[in-house]
Amino acid sequence: MSLGERLAVIDCGTNTFNLLVGESFGKNHRFLHRSQRVVKIGTRSDPFSPIPEPALARAFYALCSFRTILDKFRVKKIIATGTAALRDSANGKDFLKKVKSELGFDIRLIPGEREAELICSGVRQAVRMQDSCFLIMDIGGGSTEFILCNADKIFWKKSYRLGAARLLAWWNPGNPPDRKDLHRLNILLRKELHELIEACQTFKPELLVGASGSFETITALMYRGKGLNIPRRNVIEIPIEDFRSIHHNLITSSQAERLVMPGMLRMRADMMVPATLLISFVMKSTGIGNLRLSRFALKEGLFFESISSGFPVNLGASQSKTKL
Repeated sequence: MSLGERLAVIDCGTNTFNLLVGESFGKNHRFLHRSQRVVKIGTRSDPFSPIPEPALARAFYALCSFRTILDKFRVKKIIATGTAALRDSANGKDFLKKVKSELGFDIRLIPGEREAELICSGVRQAVRMQDSCFLIMDIGGGSTEFILCNADKIFWKKSYRLGAARLLAWWNPGNPPDRKDLHRLNILLRKELHELIEACQTFKPELLVGASGSFETITALMYRGKGLNIPRRNVIEIPIEDFRSIHHNLITSSQAERLVMPGMLRMRADMMVPATLLISFVMKSTGIGNLRLSRFALKEGLFFESISSGFPVNLGASQSKTKL
């Protein structure tokens, strides 16, 4: 295959910064490189407070490593986005100015609803959708996006400031959480997600498609816990019985016990407790009994939208600040 036009997508999330490099050949494409750096810039209980300097240093170092990779691949077209933590923090925009000045990355802050659209675009490239309604769920560190859609249409979408890191900072449960902790979180989720539940009652999704890190971790725990290799597929079914077992093990284990679970990443050992509680709440409240992982999410959606439109992409305006 001859050299095509190369494009890089940088997704600056709350827990991780992600890099995707691909090239297009007309209607065809291939991915050349994927990498991820742990940054954890959104572990504060107040999401609008400044990001601490050590976290900003981790973020800047991650982008420096991406700059080296992009120079190696000789990528000229770069699209970089910032989501919840950079969007909300008091010093996020100052950090972006530094990055543009020193590294040349023009990171655009995208609103939560645009984030949801891009996630949907990515998932649609991985999951075969028909006329029936699907619920897509992407748990980030700072926000969680929900999209009700089919193959052709988005019926409803919303971004909530209910990311795993943000929930954990607000919740501050015991180790492991006790009944009072679980009750407190359940009250919050019932209060905040009533619009989602109503939308699901209207559109009746048959399947929950989970995208990004928390669902990838559940998949890793499922396979590694059985001594199996994780399939190299873009879509993986997660049987509901396996999810329930993993969820129970996570919420009844201490941090030390979670750290040694086969398939657990150190950076996710604490955040998987609120993440699986959030997933469990959604499945019980909507009656959805089928769950799948999509390995494609925001960065893939941005890549595919970019190559289909000849690279110019409308990222939208930054979201107004309203507290949870």
